Amino acid sequence: MSSSKTVARSVLKGVGITLAVVLALAVALVVWIYYEITVPDDGDRIAERQGQATAQEIAVDLEPGYTDPLDAENLAQRVVDGYAPGVTVLGWEGNSGTDEGAVVEVAVRTQFGGSRSGWFDPGSTAGQSLTCWRFTVHARQHDGEASRDEIGCSDDLDGAPAPDPTPLPSLGPDAEATVLATLDDLGDDATPSDAESRLRSAFPEFVDVRADREGDELVATVGVVRSRDCVVGVRPDGEPAWRYSAFDRIQLEPGELGCDPGLYLRPITTH
Repeated sequence: MSSSKTVARSVLKGVGITLAVVLALAVALVVWIYYEITVPDDGDRIAERQGQATAQEIAVDLEPGYTDPLDAENLAQRVVDGYAPGVTVLGWEGNSGTDEGAVVEVAVRTQFGGSRSGWFDPGSTAGQSLTCWRFTVHARQHDGEASRDEIGCSDDLDGAPAPDPTPLPSLGPDAEATVLATLDDLGDDATPSDAESRLRSAFPEFVDVRADREGDELVATVGVVRSRDCVVGVRPDGEPAWRYSAFDRIQLEPGELGCDPGLYLRPITTH
């Protein structure tokens, strides 16, 4: 008989503990729901998340899509062009072709205006955030984004000098006209070698020149890899030359076809 009472007491004790746990969870759930529908989200925390997202975007944009090294000042100018206002370049140093890489330091200011409350939505408070970052770029590391580290912000963020880099080499504004005029001056029996020779004499040494022929069409390209400039000229025999531009520009990225007559003669669809 006593053993039956002991079992009963054990069962009742287990039920009691279970009910207590369920009640505690229910109370916790009610408190959490009350907090969610009555307490506004912290605007400073939201602004900080926005600042971190901006820093990640900068890291992706600074990741080089080419193997040619760039000095840090050119990369700093890229940040200025793409993210002002709210983003301030604090300094830069080095070159992406060295072991140390090119270093660009940036301050990211974000403002969050808050949001109004609604039904079962407490909204958000206004907030702001200031974070500073060091980005390190290596020309031959294609891992999706430049490395980044959060650093302390100095007291004088507005005293940084503005970058003034030497412009990257690129095709001039008359490149298309030069390509088409050169092709028009060639005879119908012109070879790719003829086209390449004439075009190389018309452009600086850093410009990549290629040509190919299929059937009655002579195709020539001139381009600059680092600036993604590319002109594709097509000259059908007996007709004036014209520019082809209906190619996917992702083909100009490293590892792809590049600025090549194949953009016209052997087009690739990438999407």
